[in-house]
Amino acid sequence: MSASPPLHLLWVNVRLLHPLNGGDRIRTYHMLRQMKKHCRITYLCPRTPQDTQEALDQATEYCDELRTFPHDPPRGGSPRFYASVLWNCLTGTRPFASQKYFSTQARSLIQSALSGQKYDLIIADYLMSWIHFCDLMPPPAIPTIVFQHNVESLIWQRHTEAAGNPLRRLICRREWQLTRAFEDHVGINASGQIAVSKDEQRIFRDERGMKNVLGWVPTGVDCDYFTPSTATAPTLAFLGSMDWHANVDSVTHFIRHSYPSIKSRCPDAKVILIGRNPTPAIRALAAEDASIEVTGTVDDVRPHLARASIMILPLRVGGGTRIKVFEGMAAGLALVSTHIGTEGLPVVDGQHALLADEPAAFADAVVSLIQNDTRRQQMAAHARDWVRANFSWETAALKFLDLSRRALPSGQGE
Repeated sequence: MSASPPLHLLWVNVRLLHPLNGGDRIRTYHMLRQMKKHCRITYLCPRTPQDTQEALDQATEYCDELRTFPHDPPRGGSPRFYASVLWNCLTGTRPFASQKYFSTQARSLIQSALSGQKYDLIIADYLMSWIHFCDLMPPPAIPTIVFQHNVESLIWQRHTEAAGNPLRRLICRREWQLTRAFEDHVGINASGQIAVSKDEQRIFRDERGMKNVLGWVPTGVDCDYFTPSTATAPTLAFLGSMDWHANVDSVTHFIRHSYPSIKSRCPDAKVILIGRNPTPAIRALAAEDASIEVTGTVDDVRPHLARASIMILPLRVGGGTRIKVFEGMAAGLALVSTHIGTEGLPVVDGQHALLADEPAAFADAVVSLIQNDTRRQQMAAHARDWVRANFSWETAALKFLDLSRRALPSGQGE
């Protein structure tokens, strides 16, 4: 790697990375910090009314040059958001999750940037960022790679299958159809794609027949950032953005269908829901039960994780790899998860975590760790040692750069 000429990357995203309050932001942040040691990075993204000057200033941590354009996409839960979702469902040709970031100013900035030919590679971070390139005329002459954090269509398929409300099911089904078509467009028109797990690489390359999949990069964790929890109380922690539909669904389902069984056998059990922007439905859970705490947005998750002894991840829908899995393990918590919760990670049931999908089985797994403290501590220690030894952000970043070079013209960057 050191013998290769430094690449200049134009990294296009749909947001600034600070605050680091979501797994997707954390992944990109840590990988860019490592890549910045080996190449020059220009970061282009929208600047919304909610972005602070501090977030702009902190961009120097992960890029050499920051370029922004003003944009105010509909905010979740607002009347404008619901109207935009429904309108896109009825008339749209692109998934709403991507279309809401479309900006003519962004398109102009990208065309201007490309005319200078100073970049070696363009990285569209997330499928959503492809909205800036899908109809670009002429198409970029510079190799353009899409960093696929998820198989987004699979997430929408699962939301469709889980939806109980007919209108929600209709909207989810349409978003699923549009997202799958958008992914197919990437599969044909992007210079390359990089996935975040071996399973997702297989879906794109083998099941979907996409010829431009360059490979996959592992999820990392900064173990030195976390101090192992010494808590022994039967306190369960859920970590994740509490305005993301998959998290809201999983937490609500857990509280309604698994937690009563846990409480009946372990009356001292408590739940801490750690994550930004909790919805009214999430706040209502705490209002109904004093043993449930909702933290809301926090500057540092570590003090809250330190109060827990078990991390729960009862996801029923979702995709990608779970940074929160490794963060919980690095923080010394034993993990109980569904199989979807650890999808894409080489987590072995009974060694690194307990995996259960049905509500009763999930409750039984949690209770087994509460009632057997020795087993809980051993599993937590084993998992922490495992992630420390095998998963680092430096490894992920260097693999990403190696894969990206495959999209360069022959002989360039060799």
